[in-house]
Amino acid sequence: MTKVNVCLREINLINSGMSVYANEMIRRLAPDFALSGTASWVGHLRPGYVPSEYARFHFPIGLARLPDWLLYDFAASTKHRFVRRLIRPFFHGDYNFLARDNDSDVFIFFSNHVPDFPIRGKVITCLHDILSLHTESGEFVAIYKKFLKNVMDKSTKIITDSEFSKQDIIDYTHIDESRIEVVYCGVNAEEFAAPCPAPENVRAKYNLPEKYILYFGTCGPRKNVESVVRVYARLPEATRHEYALVITNPSDAVKACAAENNVTPHYISGVRTEDKPAVYQMASVLVWLSVYEGFGLPIVEAQAAGTPVVCSNVTSLPEVAGDAAVLVGPMDTEAAAAAIERCLYDAPFRQDLTAKGRENIKRFSWDNAAEKLHDIIINL
Repeated sequence: MTKVNVCLREINLINSGMSVYANEMIRRLAPDFALSGTASWVGHLRPGYVPSEYARFHFPIGLARLPDWLLYDFAASTKHRFVRRLIRPFFHGDYNFLARDNDSDVFIFFSNHVPDFPIRGKVITCLHDILSLHTESGEFVAIYKKFLKNVMDKSTKIITDSEFSKQDIIDYTHIDESRIEVVYCGVNAEEFAAPCPAPENVRAKYNLPEKYILYFGTCGPRKNVESVVRVYARLPEATRHEYALVITNPSDAVKACAAENNVTPHYISGVRTEDKPAVYQMASVLVWLSVYEGFGLPIVEAQAAGTPVVCSNVTSLPEVAGDAAVLVGPMDTEAAAAAIERCLYDAPFRQDLTAKGRENIKRFSWDNAAEKLHDIIINL
């Protein structure tokens, strides 16, 4: 049986698409391979390793011998980059030793990064996107290009989330097309479609309004949540009185934008996995105006929950949403506001969009995704 080591970086991040992807894939790969895992340090100087946080995995897990900022060449802060340059030459050996795994045949990295130590064995890296090349500048891009070259050099096979991301990566890196495969994200359709047994408990838990327009995800700059706020501000007063705006994991920039536009969203953070279907189901519409996505998991989660979707018409989102969402320019607040109003008040349109959403998600199954990854591993 093929021995496979899975890197468990970012495996426990709530509301992270990368974390969802890794958890779903690992769970399905476990019966077919001899799995082991490598956990990362939580702190910069102390491991902070909590075994109970990995108890759901029934295979051996070792803690990496070095913190991430030494193991991977992407140190976030200037201080860590400086210290890393000073002490990195004193660390030798290979990743297998540092990962406490000298037996595995294949190493899988689900969160874009590969260690800059030699790796004995074949390597699969999930490069979800190359966002930073499009949205950042200066020193950060220089660091990112170095890390991306390391990914290309180390990886036997790259997997990515969409045809858009595949072409984006090829256009930039000129990697041979045979080395990169699209493995779509999935959605647990039955879980999101099943009626929540106690929706009012979830409503009370997060103090959700009776009726609401939802943004679900993180609030980094590329998510363009400020446009969601501005769209909501354009809605007629009667609509805003009837429907609240709910935003998950708000940033300071989003809060400042809301204040500038005299909008008072309902903010929630840390939605538990088991509560996500109810949060989607109780929403009247999902609004997602991201300017760059490798996939866009909340789109298919909302569609599975029967919630109409208004989303951006850029990058991977048209590919993922299909004809089952209203596509608008990410900065076109007028078109987005009109689309929301139609989803809220045009019942036949809403029903048609919901039906198309449930048909669209048949393209996205975690079982199919894991099966494709299984075949990639076998054929390396």
